[in-house]
Amino acid sequence: MQGEEIPSHGIYPSLGEKWGRPPGSGMALKIPAESFRRITEKIVRGITFIENGRLIEPPHTIEFFALNAEGSKPLRDIVDTFGTTLAREPGIIVRKAVLPEDGVSAIYEIEFWKQFRTHAVVLDDDALKQTL
Repeated sequence: MQGEEIPSHGIYPSLGEKWGRPPGSGMALKIPAESFRRITEKIVRGITFIENGRLIEPPHTIEFFALNAEGSKPLRDIVDTFGTTLAREPGIIVRKAVLPEDGVSAIYEIEFWKQFRTHAVVLDDDALKQTL
């Protein structure tokens, strides 16, 4: 899409206009929202398997979040305090905080090409139900 074809809504957080150009002068690519979820889930599953030799299977689930800087602050604070970083720069930086109880439940922040981030939380549904 070019110029005026680009909608003002539905733009992934942090992937909007960054250079102060006037409206209608940019170009945009359509990327299905599902693609962001799927690549995030694949990275989370891969890291869990490589590090722990475990698959993320029920009762664990992966929840994906597309958040702006303000919305991601609570997750980022936890990862800043308790997390570790895995990097394949310049392409991907993964920050994660894993709960020691099961080694699978975790919070993930994945940064792609220093341009945008996705977030995921791996939860043990059974443990969550017991606490509610």
